[in-house]
Amino acid sequence: MLTVATLLWDANDASLPFSRCYDESWVRKLHDGFDRNLKQPFRFVLFTDRERRLPAHIEQVRMKSKKPDYSSCIEPYRFGVPMILVGLDTVVTGSIDHLADYCLNADTIALPRDPFFPARACNGVALIPEGQQHVWRNHRGENDMEWMRAQDHVFIDDRCPGQVVSFKGHVRDHGLGDARIVYFHGNDKPHELTGAHAQWVREHWH
Repeated sequence: MLTVATLLWDANDASLPFSRCYDESWVRKLHDGFDRNLKQPFRFVLFTDRERRLPAHIEQVRMKSKKPDYSSCIEPYRFGVPMILVGLDTVVTGSIDHLADYCLNADTIALPRDPFFPARACNGVALIPEGQQHVWRNHRGENDMEWMRAQDHVFIDDRCPGQVVSFKGHVRDHGLGDARIVYFHGNDKPHELTGAHAQWVREHWH
């Protein structure tokens, strides 16, 4: 079975201003976005620093770090199962069964191209096949983005062009197009958008 994973921890002195807005409501909206757009069954797992008041169908796993920071985003790799790993600031906008199938059948991690430096990867979304525990096992606290760029990977963009996209790098200026997953990074979060962007967020993020 596919696992969908994300993380939530209380903001601390390692948290940048743009990531201090998250709470349990973001977890519920993320789960429901996957639920609307996946026909196959999946397990939804939240890695968290403490017990949260969430529905029972959202599984909670206590993080190992006593003081989480962005490098903690590598921790879900310890499961070693087929997984889609995303941040809380992710909006699922269309059918993604084919992305789930990649995780269930491939053998190499798939990452998006960095929208501003497309020769390299970013880790806004990760399609993770079974057997990738070494990514967690070998990690020694390195920056999560740089660590993932150092792993063997392919690019989601080359297999599914225009389907896993950055809000800032693609959608803000060019619209949704055929996007299935929109990931946010840095400033500009879903709840802050206005105009036409607020309309598609309301449709897909609830």
